[in-house]
Amino acid sequence: MSGGRIPEHKIDEVRNAANIAEVIGRRVKLTAAGRTLKGLCPFHGDTDPSFIVNRERGTWHCFGCGEGGNVFTFLMKDEGLSFPEAVKQLAAQYGVSLPTPERTPEQKRRDQHRQRLLRVMELAGNFFIQQLAAPGGAAARRYLTEQRGLRPQVVKDFGLGWTPDAWEGLRRFLGSQGVPEALAIEAGMLVARDKGDGCYDRFRGRVMFPIADISGRVVSFGGRVLGGGEPKYLNGPETLLFKKSATLYNLERARPFMRKKDRALVVEGYFDVITLAAMGFGETVAPMGTALTPQQVRRLKGQASRLVLVFDGDQAGVRAARRSLPLCLAEGVQPQVLLLPTGEDPDSFARAQGAEGLEEAIAGAGSLIEAVLDQIIAEGEQSTPEGKSKIVAEAGSVIKAIGDPVSSWGYLGRLAARLGLPAEVAAARLGLPVPGGRRPSAPAPAPAARQNGASGRQWQEAVLQLALAEPRAAQVLAAEGALAALVDEDLMAVAQAIEHIVGQGADPGASAVISRLDDPDLHRLVSLLAQDGPSLTPEQAEGQAKALCIKIRRWQMRQRNRELTSQIAEAQSRGDMDMVAKLQDQRRREIESVSSFESSRKD
Repeated sequence: MSGGRIPEHKIDEVRNAANIAEVIGRRVKLTAAGRTLKGLCPFHGDTDPSFIVNRERGTWHCFGCGEGGNVFTFLMKDEGLSFPEAVKQLAAQYGVSLPTPERTPEQKRRDQHRQRLLRVMELAGNFFIQQLAAPGGAAARRYLTEQRGLRPQVVKDFGLGWTPDAWEGLRRFLGSQGVPEALAIEAGMLVARDKGDGCYDRFRGRVMFPIADISGRVVSFGGRVLGGGEPKYLNGPETLLFKKSATLYNLERARPFMRKKDRALVVEGYFDVITLAAMGFGETVAPMGTALTPQQVRRLKGQASRLVLVFDGDQAGVRAARRSLPLCLAEGVQPQVLLLPTGEDPDSFARAQGAEGLEEAIAGAGSLIEAVLDQIIAEGEQSTPEGKSKIVAEAGSVIKAIGDPVSSWGYLGRLAARLGLPAEVAAARLGLPVPGGRRPSAPAPAPAARQNGASGRQWQEAVLQLALAEPRAAQVLAAEGALAALVDEDLMAVAQAIEHIVGQGADPGASAVISRLDDPDLHRLVSLLAQDGPSLTPEQAEGQAKALCIKIRRWQMRQRNRELTSQIAEAQSRGDMDMVAKLQDQRRREIESVSSFESSRKD
């Protein structure tokens, strides 16, 4: 993981200072279980404690959902923090001082300017709230409470406001607070006049919705016109503070609910979000009046594994859902979709059906991939071979984007069955491999495989478990090339991290190794290996490491011996006796090298 400008030795200092049991114990009730602690996993619906914290190794792992890592990764997953944010938070809690990066005068100027813009947004939000509470806001209050059914507390919680239908109400207020007009224009609250000097309020006669960043700071506003007028909804413009493509309405409030339920609900409008949140669906967010963007999908998948799009059932809602699919698939997310009955939106549906009815509907949400493929089939010409070919081609762009080969083949088979085609024919049309075809040759078996019939991966995992268990073992395994002998890609990445730490003269424990890896899948792998690893004294670990290195060297020798024997036979068939002699001499030297290696380590 990258700590940005935080030096590695400071990251290690924070990790060693933080008490992992204490940090996790604030979120999970832990009980002693031998040398470890266990509790209910906070990241899935755990009913039987499957969440294990290993204080000695500084790791946690859930045997139910497979999540795992160190103290940093727990905070990152539980609170939705970045790695540098997790390091800084723990440093503050455990009294570790972090270096303050040098800031140039230009960086300081930008920070100060950003703070001035944030103050403009805070003042504007206060103005809108005051106007809603004033006598002139009576119509807006009735609209919110009577027509939209929002309780006064909900209106307050979401910071809703009102701006009168006047050209310069906010301009005069900001001026009275010492805000320059040019700064308010840059913040998107005022608009410069086309002719002449001066400016006027961007929002007039609208119910106002503050839009916050991930830290809860107001960065823009949306406004809903009261009565007639266009546009019905108006968002603030892009500014230094506000980027529509990266912002989701209500995300700052929704994150803890998303993590608790492992579910994110995406709707289309402000009132949809507020109504659902008020009914107990706090995990609800909305994009800024457009289809989802890659940045937004990325933010959501970091909070929950299940993404449900709750859209109107009309053609506009279907199109919005369909536009979202390729973006989700590109981010490795397979979303679900709930298309509401015609004439209903999430706001009206939730109020009509109540929380139980809405929960039941969400539980029945189907795969968006399936819905899009059904639509492609329905819209295509199924009566001719040419029409079927076009359907397969169009649907293929969706199927090819699915990262999981099992899912993609399943959807391809379903598509082919709907069209009355063999799955192999549909696969050939798309240039996709057919299951059951020729497989790549299996890798050569490893030492553990030859000794006990286990898979070739098992001996590699044994190397890593030993290296993670005791620093002295890691030093031996690195020096003798055992870590470099690993062949599986994910295990190689872990081995390289261990070698990097050993090269720095540091302790390559599981928690330290996790901090050097960016991939969450590798965090889970290391936490599992550490959990299952042996508990050894330094002397025992060193002895086992030397014995394992001998086994690996023997296996490598056998592999090389088979290669040389094959080459000798080939040279003999050609009558090339000089090459035969050279290869036989090479084989003898390698056998002697292994024997010498074993003898030197029998101390």
